[in-house]
Amino acid sequence: MTEASIVHFTNSSSIDELKIAINNACQEGVHGLLLLTCVDNNYDELPLNKILCDCPLPIGGGMFPKIIYQGKNYTKGAIIVGLKIKPTIINYSMPNSTDQNITLYIKNKSKMIQDLKSFIIISDALCDASEDFVDHFYNYMGSGVNTIGGGAGSLDFLPRPVIYTNHGIKGYITQVIALPGALKNSIGHGWEIAKGPYLVTSADGHYVHSLNYTSTFSLYKEEVQEQVNRPLSDDFFVEYAKRFPLGMVSLDGEILVRDPIQTNASYLECVGNVSINSMVYLLTSDKPKMLASSQRIANEIAQYQQKNKTHLLFNCISRDSFLGEEINDELSIIQKTLPETPLIGAMALGEIANTNNGSIRLLNKTTVLGSF
Repeated sequence: MTEASIVHFTNSSSIDELKIAINNACQEGVHGLLLLTCVDNNYDELPLNKILCDCPLPIGGGMFPKIIYQGKNYTKGAIIVGLKIKPTIINYSMPNSTDQNITLYIKNKSKMIQDLKSFIIISDALCDASEDFVDHFYNYMGSGVNTIGGGAGSLDFLPRPVIYTNHGIKGYITQVIALPGALKNSIGHGWEIAKGPYLVTSADGHYVHSLNYTSTFSLYKEEVQEQVNRPLSDDFFVEYAKRFPLGMVSLDGEILVRDPIQTNASYLECVGNVSINSMVYLLTSDKPKMLASSQRIANEIAQYQQKNKTHLLFNCISRDSFLGEEINDELSIIQKTLPETPLIGAMALGEIANTNNGSIRLLNKTTVLGSF
């Protein structure tokens, strides 16, 4: 069996090393390139765009807060994946229009991949239309698809181009890398319900304005105080939001995590939409539960493991914030369970995968592992 990909890794932020690695990969008989790099490399955009435009192969990928290689994470460096299977890469810029027009746009852009079922989806995390794209893309492609992916960008949440294309580095787009072979995925998070439910009485996309007709911030602070059993000051959010996300529960009991990332002391802004009139819960977890969740998804992928497979991980950057130095314990668990090839991936701002019921969803605080 031939290998699925050839992986080059560097922990250097040098754009010259990136260029060398891309050129070397192109000489190794691959059919496309996937780039995962760190935002903090601070590549000069002009020479970077020349490298991308000069690349003779289909190229995709993104810039992330951290990248993952062989069970460790890095804040600087690059992973260049030379794909031995030929990808079809499509970049979508969602129109601001009706659902009907969005569906037509996706249909027209997706004709060349409509018969494929395996996808890597990388979105600009600051693009508000990313979740709408995921929903409409699934509606068009139908059931039976297998997907992994995540949001590219930086923890400073400043707009910048973060998606790699053959036409340069781009922003505010969602990229679909369609693969002709089979892709297996597994997802998990380790979060569980601590309190709730609460009725979402006012919301707009990512912004949750009120729960149970009360300011979301006020109710959230009250409930977190109860969990930690002590009074909190109004600046509690930065420390405790990573420990107590919100969650929605599907009809089959699956928890969809929504990560609070900002507040104005009234609303909470989450990574991902929260619908008005939906029910949300306060969630909690701990390090053993999160590590056990990662062990479970690694075990699931190991059931399908064959030699020379590519194992690609999109892990939420807020898990890194929660676990601290123990994040490498989580990555090491997955790598040791899948020892045949190096684990590669990125710490993402929101993850993308098809869930147990088959639909593709934008996820938070979740580990998404794929094998192809």
